[in-house]
Amino acid sequence: MARTLTTVVAEIRTLLEVKLRVKGRDLRTQVRRAGRRLPRKVRRDLKFLIETEKIAANPKLGRMVNDAKVAKAHASVVGYLEAINPREAMWNLILNITASIALALIVVFVVVLYLLVQRGLI
Repeated sequence: MARTLTTVVAEIRTLLEVKLRVKGRDLRTQVRRAGRRLPRKVRRDLKFLIETEKIAANPKLGRMVNDAKVAKAHASVVGYLEAINPREAMWNLILNITASIALALIVVFVVVLYLLVQRGLI
């Protein structure tokens, strides 16, 4: 199971790096850096896989690993990560930043206009 769990973790680490551009020396670091970009359920499954990987490293405790639960967590995480389109995510980020800047400029313009009207300059 340890070898299979290792390949599962390696696949998830690769997907996190490719899809979310999150790098790290291990899965725990990558999950911490991804933070809230991952839904709560996916983070919970990833934490389960991290703990399972730690347990599987011990020969006696490795027998306690539940293969069905590992497969279910893996399917959940991979299903979410494969649905992410990095190009679309980048485009959404650019649009959100642009919209925030535009809103700030509109608010500043309205405040300046209001002040000019109140002082009788317009």
